[in-house]
Amino acid sequence: MFEGIRNALRDSMQNHALSSSRKEVQRFVDGLVSMGDEDLGIIVAVATVVRVNMEDEGFLPKKLFSSNRMPGAYELGRHQIALNKLAKDFNKLKQPTDAVAVIALSYSLRCLNVAELRDLGRAIWGELARGFPHVEDKLKDGEKLKGEKFPARVWDEWRQIPAGLEPAETGT
Repeated sequence: MFEGIRNALRDSMQNHALSSSRKEVQRFVDGLVSMGDEDLGIIVAVATVVRVNMEDEGFLPKKLFSSNRMPGAYELGRHQIALNKLAKDFNKLKQPTDAVAVIALSYSLRCLNVAELRDLGRAIWGELARGFPHVEDKLKDGEKLKGEKFPARVWDEWRQIPAGLEPAETGT
């Protein structure tokens, strides 16, 4: 009897968490839908620079988005927490573009981690792909602004969509 009640409570909490997560990610997708293609190009450029830097520094596993073997749920969750903290730090520093780019990475990991959210992950990358025609120009602008070149991997990997979140149609 108690096991049935416990299972019902657990299921209810899991359903609530999934519903809440779905709404949160959907709001992010809706925000991307409202953005222009050039702005999405900036987001993709910044997200790539951040991801490559975090992989190079050991904060994220190398080839996180291109590997056929994803880290376990616990490790993905840890990475999401680190990315969410970084996004908050960027917001405190009044760098909202950097924060949005990091949230795109975090939500991508969430969508990879939760099978029921994969459709939203594909929607995120479907929207971000609209910015692909502008990414190289935005990376060049970023190098000029920074006064130094980005790592070669940034240039090699900016078109990389997380394995499993490829949109049905990227428009590129």
